Amino acid sequence: MTLSAQLIPAYLSLPLAVLMALTCAACLWSANWRALKQVPSRGHLLFGGAIACLTLWLMSFSVIEGVRVHFLGVTALTLVLGWRFAIVAGSAAVVIYTLAIGESATSIPVSWLLTVAVPATVARWLVHQLRNARSQNLFIYMLGAGFGGGALSSLAATVAAVVVLWLAGQQTMVALALENWPAALLLLFPEGFINGMIVSALTVFYPDLLKTFDDEHYLAG
Repeated sequence: MTLSAQLIPAYLSLPLAVLMALTCAACLWSANWRALKQVPSRGHLLFGGAIACLTLWLMSFSVIEGVRVHFLGVTALTLVLGWRFAIVAGSAAVVIYTLAIGESATSIPVSWLLTVAVPATVARWLVHQLRNARSQNLFIYMLGAGFGGGALSSLAATVAAVVVLWLAGQQTMVALALENWPAALLLLFPEGFINGMIVSALTVFYPDLLKTFDDEHYLAG
């Protein structure tokens, strides 16, 4: 989701810019770049994932003036790359995407928060919760982390967007969003389906490509 820079005041965009810079710096510093060099296919996934997300985001549409909506795909990106590399790849993609659609660079931090940071964090949190669950059924990962993670990430990004608009003083847009909340639910199933389909296919055919897939946990016995 992309919010126009005109909707976000400086007192909100500046802290988000600092948060984005610190998060990206921490991810670049702590990410396992050595493992990326040892396995060239992981590097291909990093660049390919960023391009795939960028392509998906370019198929966006405007629902309200200043608000553009698109599918995320960040859940699958996080399950494949892990949280740190998903933030790195997603951040690069969101910068290119924002400039490609003609938005001001000042809208990048809020777009990063809604499109990358929130979905990736929710997806990683859900994977952790499912891994701690008693059930070790493989479908818990494919459907729970893939389909469920995609739908939950989309819902979290929508709620975060409403909160950001409220903090920005856009009360009219908040009221309009709350009045038309069922429309947001229309994005949950397709978002879940896209991510669930990708994660399920990779789990079955290429489980070694999924950073967050623990075969000893889900395939034990």
